[in-house]
Amino acid sequence: MKEKDAPASLYKNEQAKQRAHESYDRAMKLWDTDYGEDWVGTAYGLTHIVTAGPPDAKPLFLMPGLFADATMWYANAGALADEYRVYAVDLPVFGGKSVPGETSIGNIQDYAGWFSELAEHYSIETTALAGLSYGSWLSLALARELPEHIAAVIMLDPSETFTKMRAAMAWKGFRYFVFFPNRQKHRAFFNWMGGGFSDPAADIWLEHMLDVIECGRVGMMDVPQHRVYRREELKMVTMPVLILAGGKPIIYRSPEKLKKAASYALPHAEIEIIPDTGHSVNVEQPHAVNKRILGFLKENYH
Repeated sequence: MKEKDAPASLYKNEQAKQRAHESYDRAMKLWDTDYGEDWVGTAYGLTHIVTAGPPDAKPLFLMPGLFADATMWYANAGALADEYRVYAVDLPVFGGKSVPGETSIGNIQDYAGWFSELAEHYSIETTALAGLSYGSWLSLALARELPEHIAAVIMLDPSETFTKMRAAMAWKGFRYFVFFPNRQKHRAFFNWMGGGFSDPAADIWLEHMLDVIECGRVGMMDVPQHRVYRREELKMVTMPVLILAGGKPIIYRSPEKLKKAASYALPHAEIEIIPDTGHSVNVEQPHAVNKRILGFLKENYH
């Protein structure tokens, strides 16, 4: 997205924004911990952040997947906020309650500038980052740009980043999002990505995500695109890294090949495959994921 393309709103109109925000609030009822809400002014507009946990605890920023927002951490926020000060971010490029400014985020350098402003607002010198899918790539990309400020990185089922996704992703994306798109097709796509996983909480959250897609004015190609990094491009990423990937062959035909590629690119990273899990590992296996994240942070984030 170039600067001149910065949208006045992330949504098509005021009615669309209200609809998406109402389902956002319904999804936030799934959070199992007390939380607050901040709007932080940056050069890229107002960023909405959901905060939880002790104010004096070490910070942990959570980055959402594409078209997702802070609501997606409902199965993890309580466990993480018991130990850390959680900052669940609505990215200023899609969905959520953030309000874009006149300057858009068009590349990773813009993301780095934006994130630096958030950290400065909260007087944070170093922090841990965690993300899912696109947010996973973004966490690593920020660690490349700001290694002195990122103490640890947690990547949940990263998309691209270490190896190309399977061709079925591109085909299904075209079929469900470009060729006569509708809500039913979008739901089918996400059900496929989740490997058929469903429960009452996930169903509530999915309806919100579908509202964001239907009501939003930003498409998936309008945001900075993730890419595969070469090993030499990650030499500055020396902080501890945890990678948890879904075991079902969904966005990657072989999760083991993803593990091998990630191990080559980041030899010091801890990499695990969560069996019988699709792309949304954080809600499909929350107890296992939360336990592994907390153990990793206790060991590596001092």
